[in-house]
This record gives sequence, structure tokens and C-alpha cells, in this order.
Amino acid sequence: MKFTPAGGHVHVRARYEPATRHWVLRISDTGIGIPASFLDSLFEPFQRAANANRRRGSGLGLFITRGIVERHGGTVTATSTEGTGSTFTVELPLHPVSLRKRGES
Repeated sequence: MKFTPAGGHVHVRARYEPATRHWVLRISDTGIGIPASFLDSLFEPFQRAANANRRRGSGLGLFITRGIVERHGGTVTATSTEGTGSTFTVELPLHPVSLRKRGES
């Protein structure tokens, strides 16, 4: 919502995929979008696209989100077109993997 201007839209959809036994959460907006050249580093800490500099933030939100999702056995991906909007997809297994302490195998 932070990157969607007044009059824009944010859509949130969730569905269960029986074939993969995953929940899929998809968040799409009609915001400023993300430059294609930045998509590869989007989930790294303290990264902010050049067109996001007018909005407050530390560049940690997506990094933290990815960490939480992956610790639960899921994935998070993004697609975007600059000036048009972005879509973030989170997939989480119905039964998350057991969370282990770091360093355990």
C-alpha cells in the first residue's frame, strides 16, 4: 500500500492448492512498480529501488518476509513492471517443516 498512489488498488487473494498441498497468497498493486534491473536484489537487506526513495523505509521488509516464509518451508517471489505495479506471491506448505535451531541438521 505504501507504494500505491491515491486512487490505486491493492488486491489480496488466497487459495489452497490441493495438488501441492500449499497455500498461495498473492498481493498485487497498481503502484509505482519495480525496475526490472532491481528485481534480482529485491529481497536482500537494505535494498531500495531508485524509484522508492521518496517513501520512508529501511529496505528490510521484504528481506524479513522472505526469512519468515522460508523458515516455514515456503517461497516468496515478485514480478513487476515499473510504472504499472507489482505482484508478490507467497507459497506456504499446509504442514510447515519443523523449525530447527540454527546449526542443527
